[in-house]
Amino acid sequence: MNQIGEKMDYAEKTKSCRNLNPQELIALLKFNLFMFWSWGVNPKKFIIDSQKDCRMFRMNVRGRHHKGLVYIFVNGLDLFDVYLTDYKGKIKDIGTDIYFDDLANWIDEKIEKIEAYVR
Repeated sequence: MNQIGEKMDYAEKTKSCRNLNPQELIALLKFNLFMFWSWGVNPKKFIIDSQKDCRMFRMNVRGRHHKGLVYIFVNGLDLFDVYLTDYKGKIKDIGTDIYFDDLANWIDEKIEKIEAYVR
C-alpha cells in the first residue's frame, strides 16, 4: 500500500508514524525562504492532521517539475517520509528515511530545482 501509481492512503500511513510539530516543520522548510516560495506553496492550504496529535503535514505546491500535493510524515526512526501526489491523490514519487537537514533540498529537487541555476 502507498506505492507509486496508487492512491495515497494517508489514514493508513499515519497509523505507523510519530507525532510531528507543524510549526517546527514549517520553520525548517522556510529556512531558505526563496527556495520555499519557488515551490508555489499556498500557506492557506496547509493541512495539519491535528494540533495535539499531528502525524501528517500536507501542502499544495505548483513547481516546475511537480504540481500537486506533498505529504510529510515522521517515521519510527525519527526520519521523514515524503510522498508527492497529483491533486487526485495518485502517488508520483516517494522519499523515505530523509534526515531533517536534507528534507528541504530533497523536496526542492523533486519540485523545482534546475541545474542551470546551481553555481
